[in-house]
Amino acid sequence: MKILMISSGYKGIYPHFEQAIEKALRSSGHYIRTIKPACEQEIMGAIREFHPDFIITLVGFMVNGTLMECLKKSGLILCIWLTEDPFYMDKTIEMVKDYHYVFTVDVGAFEHYRKKFPDKKIFFLPLGTDPFLYRPSNNTVQYSYDVCIVGYPYPDRVELANDILNKTPYRLILVGPRWKKHMANQPKERVDIINRWVAPETVRNLFTTSKIILNPHRAFDFEKNSNSIGIINKSINNKTFDIAASGSFQLISNQTDIKKHFHPDEIVSYRDHTDCLDLINYYIDKESERSQYSEKAYDRVLNCHTFPHRVQYILKQLILN
Repeated sequence: MKILMISSGYKGIYPHFEQAIEKALRSSGHYIRTIKPACEQEIMGAIREFHPDFIITLVGFMVNGTLMECLKKSGLILCIWLTEDPFYMDKTIEMVKDYHYVFTVDVGAFEHYRKKFPDKKIFFLPLGTDPFLYRPSNNTVQYSYDVCIVGYPYPDRVELANDILNKTPYRLILVGPRWKKHMANQPKERVDIINRWVAPETVRNLFTTSKIILNPHRAFDFEKNSNSIGIINKSINNKTFDIAASGSFQLISNQTDIKKHFHPDEIVSYRDHTDCLDLINYYIDKESERSQYSEKAYDRVLNCHTFPHRVQYILKQLILN
């Protein structure tokens, strides 16, 4: 098949997502071409020349309105993978009307779309991981940190980081923009901060040199969300798969659908901050037990949760539906 991808237009992790998807499609024998989400004469000419079997984009917020109108009139099959659900549902509720196939990373969002658009082809599909970017270390592990948190300092993550520093003796590394602002009063000898977005290669190194990776999820009612209808996020994030693919041990907040993706002996979840601290205290010196979980989670991810798996699912739905 010939597949046209409209880039999301976002920086950071999105070019890596798109490259992994392109690679998975090409390795399956398909032809793929990527264009910017703009309406330019050159882009429109490229679409007509390529004549794709279907078009796919991630997020969708940056797709030019005139370009979308032209695509809708073209009769081409339009697919979108909503990778920020349910945090911007106020926007996506209107946007999904334009697409023939809608894939969403969150069960809560999926359930809402199915109720609102019962005749539309809507599917639940979490992001996967790229095992070329996230993989175990080839060297004997030398731990630099006890506990690691990678991601934006949402209020729950800030509170959890402070709890660790105030109630345990462990060394912590925090990675992501604006962490320094929230940790200004904490002792520098206990916490290292990389106060910016970092590339996957750096994240992988941090995962493999930390004893425990914490994976607290974003709250559905965070003040900067655009989710006035209050759809609760029920699904694990893509970081869950990246940590597992790195061969690392994680403690994950207890999302509703964890058991859809991992068995209980592959991943450990926590109910609240008190439970999380108890689990950190328990596992911090039990390397053998941590390894048993991380090895099983690693096998699960390679067998079920890579981008090639996700691409095959998308193609299967297009063929069957």
